[in-house]
Amino acid sequence: MPPLQVKDFPADVYERLRQCAREENRSISQQTLTIIEDYLDMRDRGVIPPRYKLTGLVPLSEKADLGVDYAEKHRRALGRINELPPLPASADLPSAAEMIRQIRDEEAR
Repeated sequence: MPPLQVKDFPADVYERLRQCAREENRSISQQTLTIIEDYLDMRDRGVIPPRYKLTGLVPLSEKADLGVDYAEKHRRALGRINELPPLPASADLPSAAEMIRQIRDEEAR
Protein backbone atom coordinates (compact mmCIF):
# COMPACT_ATOMS: atom_id res chain seq x y z
CA MET A 1 0.00 0.00 0.00
CA PRO A 2 1.31 3.45 -0.74
CA PRO A 3 1.96 5.61 2.33
CA LEU A 4 -0.06 8.75 2.92
CA GLN A 5 1.27 11.77 4.74
CA VAL A 6 -0.83 14.79 5.62
CA LYS A 7 1.09 17.95 6.39
CA ASP A 8 -0.20 20.69 8.69
CA PHE A 9 -2.94 18.46 10.09
CA PRO A 10 -5.02 20.57 12.53
CA ALA A 11 -4.56 19.46 16.13
CA ASP A 12 -8.28 19.62 16.96
CA VAL A 13 -9.17 17.42 13.95
CA TYR A 14 -6.42 14.96 14.92
CA GLU A 15 -7.74 14.80 18.50
CA ARG A 16 -11.28 14.04 17.28
CA LEU A 17 -9.90 11.39 14.94
CA ARG A 18 -7.94 9.87 17.83
CA GLN A 19 -11.07 9.83 20.03
CA CYS A 20 -13.16 8.23 17.29
CA ALA A 21 -10.47 5.59 16.67
CA ARG A 22 -10.33 4.80 20.38
CA GLU A 23 -14.15 4.51 20.60
CA GLU A 24 -14.23 2.13 17.64
CA ASN A 25 -11.21 0.14 18.87
CA ARG A 26 -9.05 1.01 15.85
CA SER A 27 -5.65 2.54 15.30
CA ILE A 28 -5.59 6.09 13.97
CA SER A 29 -4.41 4.73 10.60
CA GLN A 30 -7.25 2.19 10.47
CA GLN A 31 -9.81 4.83 11.44
CA THR A 32 -8.49 7.28 8.84
CA LEU A 33 -8.67 4.64 6.13
CA THR A 34 -12.19 3.61 7.23
CA ILE A 35 -13.42 7.20 7.12
CA ILE A 36 -11.89 7.82 3.71
CA GLU A 37 -13.31 4.58 2.27
CA ASP A 38 -16.78 5.37 3.66
CA TYR A 39 -16.62 8.91 2.35
CA LEU A 40 -15.60 7.84 -1.15
CA ASP A 41 -18.36 5.22 -1.35
CA MET A 42 -20.96 7.82 -0.32
CA ARG A 43 -19.45 10.47 -2.54
CA ASP A 44 -20.12 8.35 -5.65
CA ARG A 45 -23.83 8.60 -4.85
CA GLY A 46 -23.61 12.30 -4.03
CA VAL A 47 -24.29 11.81 -0.32
CA ILE A 48 -21.83 12.77 2.39
CA PRO A 49 -22.74 11.40 5.82
CA PRO A 50 -23.10 14.25 8.32
CA ARG A 51 -20.58 12.65 10.68
CA TYR A 52 -17.84 13.16 8.07
CA LYS A 53 -18.40 16.86 7.52
CA LEU A 54 -15.78 19.13 8.97
CA THR A 55 -18.09 19.97 11.86
CA GLY A 56 -17.00 16.76 13.57
CA LEU A 57 -17.41 13.05 13.94
CA VAL A 58 -20.30 11.39 15.73
CA PRO A 59 -19.11 9.55 18.84
CA LEU A 60 -19.79 5.82 18.88
CA SER A 61 -22.17 6.29 21.82
CA GLU A 62 -24.42 8.48 19.65
CA LYS A 63 -24.36 6.25 16.55
CA ALA A 64 -26.90 3.83 17.99
CA ASP A 65 -29.43 6.65 18.21
CA LEU A 66 -29.47 7.79 14.57
CA GLY A 67 -33.18 7.02 14.26
CA VAL A 68 -32.79 4.03 11.93
CA ASP A 69 -34.56 0.82 12.91
CA TYR A 70 -32.60 -1.66 10.84
CA ALA A 71 -34.64 -4.64 12.01
CA GLU A 72 -37.84 -2.97 10.77
CA LYS A 73 -36.12 -1.93 7.53
CA HIS A 74 -35.05 -5.56 7.03
CA ARG A 75 -38.59 -6.86 7.73
CA ARG A 76 -40.09 -4.41 5.21
CA ALA A 77 -37.56 -5.44 2.54
CA LEU A 78 -38.29 -9.12 3.10
CA GLY A 79 -42.02 -8.37 2.99
CA ARG A 80 -41.62 -6.71 -0.41
CA ILE A 81 -39.62 -9.68 -1.66
CA ASN A 82 -42.27 -12.12 -0.42
CA GLU A 83 -44.97 -10.14 -2.27
CA LEU A 84 -43.23 -10.64 -5.62
CA PRO A 85 -44.75 -13.30 -7.86
CA PRO A 86 -42.76 -16.53 -8.08
CA LEU A 87 -40.59 -17.00 -11.11
CA PRO A 88 -42.09 -19.47 -13.54
CA ALA A 89 -40.24 -22.75 -13.76
CA SER A 90 -39.38 -23.98 -17.19
CA ALA A 91 -39.59 -27.64 -18.11
CA ASP A 92 -36.44 -27.12 -20.19
CA LEU A 93 -34.28 -26.17 -17.20
CA PRO A 94 -32.32 -28.89 -15.44
CA SER A 95 -32.87 -29.48 -11.74
CA ALA A 96 -30.46 -28.04 -9.18
CA ALA A 97 -28.98 -31.50 -8.62
CA GLU A 98 -28.37 -31.91 -12.36
CA MET A 99 -26.68 -28.49 -12.57
CA ILE A 100 -24.39 -29.32 -9.62
CA ARG A 101 -23.53 -32.66 -11.21
CA GLN A 102 -22.66 -30.91 -14.49
CA ILE A 103 -20.44 -28.39 -12.70
CA ARG A 104 -18.64 -31.12 -10.79
CA ASP A 105 -18.12 -33.15 -13.97
CA GLU A 106 -16.68 -30.09 -15.74
CA GLU A 107 -14.34 -29.30 -12.84
CA ALA A 108 -13.15 -32.92 -12.69
CA ARG A 109 -11.96 -32.79 -16.32
